[in-house]
Amino acid sequence: MPRRDEGFFASKDGTRLFWRSETTDAEPKAWLGVLHGYGDHCGRYQKPIEAFVKDGFGVLTFDYRGHGKADGARGDVNQWTDYLEDMKAFFARLVDAAKGKPVFLVAHSHGALIATHFVAAGAPPELKGVVFSAPFYALAFEPPALKLLGAKLIKGLLPGFKIGNELKPEQLSRDPKWQEETKHDPLYLHTTTPRWFFECQAAQRRLAGLGPSISLPLLMLAGTADPIASMPAARAFFETVAAKDKTYKEYGDYRHEVMMELGREQVWADISSWLSKHL
Repeated sequence: MPRRDEGFFASKDGTRLFWRSETTDAEPKAWLGVLHGYGDHCGRYQKPIEAFVKDGFGVLTFDYRGHGKADGARGDVNQWTDYLEDMKAFFARLVDAAKGKPVFLVAHSHGALIATHFVAAGAPPELKGVVFSAPFYALAFEPPALKLLGAKLIKGLLPGFKIGNELKPEQLSRDPKWQEETKHDPLYLHTTTPRWFFECQAAQRRLAGLGPSISLPLLMLAGTADPIASMPAARAFFETVAAKDKTYKEYGDYRHEVMMELGREQVWADISSWLSKHL
């Protein structure tokens, strides 16, 4: 029987973050830390999490600041390193939950950007490999010029001002049911802030030169029809990663949320198979 638990923990600066775990009565063969994307929250990953648990993994996931049930201004961040501090606090909980079992990260989009910086800064010895889904290393489109100019103008005066992010559920997945669930999800964000946007852009620029610092086994997944995260940027970064054990896999016509696309069961199976081969 699945066993679920949840609660709160604190980041370095005291910001309250939300965590959720799922496992079974059987001893997990490994533990996965699942990271959501921007505007996202961990509750939207319940279906793939259930699939991973069924395949014998324990899973711990969390909402980082400004998202889901975590504290913090919605979709905002004072500085990029705050996300890394959240990640460090979460990873410590993951290692504790694993109790010596192998540990992996499965990170999507903005979560993959956070995880990339986390790993490149010095992968913890407990971490055995990473899976990056549609990593948000660059936008797949140019933001409207007037909107970008407005964000620049108000960045210094109102850095936390809420701006519509213009993303539509149809850009995430071709699945109409998932689109409807996203539209009516009270925790899913439809806004961004100038401060977050420019902090994220700076973090993306700082990816340059980080690839050679990553030697862990890596699985990178991408949808060929992703209208949000630039897959050419993801592929270009992938080529610079020093790991000898690395795999880049594309899914034809899949949009941004490859783990929640039509045919998602195959994606879950591909992830599970790769993880099992790296225990």
